[in-house]
Amino acid sequence: MIVNVVYGFLGAGKTTFIRYMMENPPQSEKVVIIVNEFGEVGIDGLVLSGHGAQVAEVIELPSGCICCTIASDFRRQLLDLCHRFAPDRIIVEPTGVATISQIMQILESEDMRPLYSDLNLIHLLDASEFLSFIKSHRHFMENQIRRSRAVLLNKMDRVKPAMLDLLVSSIKEINPNAIVYPTRFARLQDSVLKKLLGSAGDRDEVTEFLQEFEGTFVSEGAHGHDHGLADQFESFGRKYSDSFSRPCLVSFFEALRSGGYGKVVRAKGIFQTPEDWIKVELASGEVHVEAAPIAEYSALSIIGQEMKPQAMDAALDECREE
Repeated sequence: MIVNVVYGFLGAGKTTFIRYMMENPPQSEKVVIIVNEFGEVGIDGLVLSGHGAQVAEVIELPSGCICCTIASDFRRQLLDLCHRFAPDRIIVEPTGVATISQIMQILESEDMRPLYSDLNLIHLLDASEFLSFIKSHRHFMENQIRRSRAVLLNKMDRVKPAMLDLLVSSIKEINPNAIVYPTRFARLQDSVLKKLLGSAGDRDEVTEFLQEFEGTFVSEGAHGHDHGLADQFESFGRKYSDSFSRPCLVSFFEALRSGGYGKVVRAKGIFQTPEDWIKVELASGEVHVEAAPIAEYSALSIIGQEMKPQAMDAALDECREE
């Protein structure tokens, strides 16, 4: 069994990358996905459920840091999933505010190590936010980058091409061995993706192959350890059985972007509208709307600082359709 850990800060493109993985899975693999979200309401599990015929199960571990409050649940889920599904691959998407070093401490422990044959880390960074974020959260970012083997420098379409050298050199300064891939929409060449996720017999051979493609770019679309940034943010999560007005939701997310409800760093939701189901998200200072699969309920998750939950509830009530 192979374990892939897809990590990165809020809005870097982790779920987008996993969806891309599931569009191009190795043939005949049985895949299980474990998603740990910071807020009490999970969205990514709803988005990923049923995405690809080879996904046997999507497990959500919401409302907690995977490295502490739910560590025992994480271990139990891994053991249970291996027993029930005998998967060929488990994909772990930890919350964007958890430190990778603590996640690895769990996965590399004596009771976990016999479960898998290979463990691969894929680190996604938002190119448009990287320089400002590393200034404000240097310790956190250095921890994340030092453990990186492969870094997807995502959202390159949002920065000038001349910025690429500066961004790569900033990453290499922290981790000279990191292999950096500039990407748009978290997409890689298929041959690179296959080697990055797979389990080649010789580690040196895999690294040598990946280095051939470094810098290439696809133009398509209270504990005794560091909690990362979990203590610096608060969450707002809601579930609804109602239908919502699409224009009203877009206006609400635009208000989140402009700071009308506090310092929001990430917002995402899946909603039923009179016409269809949609996913609305705020990431990297931009609001995006796309079609979404039918879900059991509408749900919303917002992460930020100094937020105004009562005002947000009132605004969302206005968006509900009778």
